[in-house]
Amino acid sequence: MDNVQHLVPGKLTTAIVICCYSDKRWDILNKAIEAAARQVPAADEIVVIVDHNPALALRLCAKRFETPVRIVENIHPPGLSGARNTGISVSRGEVILFLDDDAVSDQDLLATLVRQLEDPSVLGAVSAIRPLWETDRPSWFPDEFLWTLGCTYRGLHPGPVRNLIGASMCIRRDVFDHTGGFDSGLGRTAKALPLGCEETELCIRATKALPHGRFVFEPSSGSDHAIPADRATWKYFLHRCWAEGLSKASLSLMAGSGEALASEKTYMTRTLPQGVMRGFADVLLGQPSGLLRAVALGAGLAATAAGFALGRTRAALTRPFTSVPARALEPVE
Repeated sequence: MDNVQHLVPGKLTTAIVICCYSDKRWDILNKAIEAAARQVPAADEIVVIVDHNPALALRLCAKRFETPVRIVENIHPPGLSGARNTGISVSRGEVILFLDDDAVSDQDLLATLVRQLEDPSVLGAVSAIRPLWETDRPSWFPDEFLWTLGCTYRGLHPGPVRNLIGASMCIRRDVFDHTGGFDSGLGRTAKALPLGCEETELCIRATKALPHGRFVFEPSSGSDHAIPADRATWKYFLHRCWAEGLSKASLSLMAGSGEALASEKTYMTRTLPQGVMRGFADVLLGQPSGLLRAVALGAGLAATAAGFALGRTRAALTRPFTSVPARALEPVE
C-alpha cells in the first residue's frame, strides 16, 4: 500500500496523549489520567500536555501517580491543535491514543483501537464516546446532535468514517510523518469561540496523502465524556452549532466543499429527517418531549447553516489554507 507502514509481527508501541488547560477540570482530569493508567495491556507511555498554564503544570508535576506520567508544557501556539502537536513531538509510540482531559476511558479502550490498526490499511480509529451528564439529560436534546458535545451521535455507524472524533481517537504516527500535524488555525482555544474540525481536516489531508488508507469507528469500547451543566442548555447547543458552521466554512475552503461536506450531506438528507420523524412519532405515543427534540433538530440545523453562510464569506476573505508543516513535529527531547 502506498506510503502506509507495513506492520511486522509483534507489539505496536503505544502512547497515550492527554491535553489539558484548566484547573477547573482538575477532578475529571485526574480520573482521565487514572483511567489511562489502567489500560490492559498498559500503554508504553502516558504524556499529559498542559496548554500554556504553568500553574497547572506545576500542580501536575507535584502529584504522585501510580504509573509513570510525563507532564509537558505545550511548545506550540495555544489551543488543542498546538497541544496535540506537542504530544506528537514528545511521544515515541507507533500508535498515539489522544484523549480529552474530561474523557474517562474503558480499561480495554487502547487494546480495542490498536487491534483495528493491526490492519495496515487503517490509519486511525475512534471509539464510542458516551455523554456523562453532570445533571439530568435534557429531554429536548436529540441523539443526532451529540456531536456538539464531542460524543458519538445517532447516524454514525461502525466501520469506515471520513474523520475521527477527538475525545477518544487512535492514530498511527506514520500519518503525522507523511502529512504533518493538526492545523492550529482550527483547534479550540480556552478563550476563542469553540471552533473545531481540526480532526476532520487532518483526516481529509491524510487520506489524500495516503489514498489507500482509511479511518474507522469501533464502538465496542469507549470513553465517558463529562458534560457539565452549562453545556446542557439551549444557549450552548445553538452556540456550538453556530461555531460548527463557521468551522465547516473554513474547512470547505481548505479541503474543497465535496470532501469537507460529504458526510454532512448524508446527515442532512437522512439522519436529521429520520430524527424529526421519530420525534413526531413519540408525540403520537404520548411523549411530548418528542416535539421538543424535533424543534431542536431544526434549530440546530438552522444555526449551523447560518454559521456556515457567515463563515464561508469571512474565511474566503481572511484566511488562506496553511497546514502545519511536518518539521513542526520533529521529536522533542
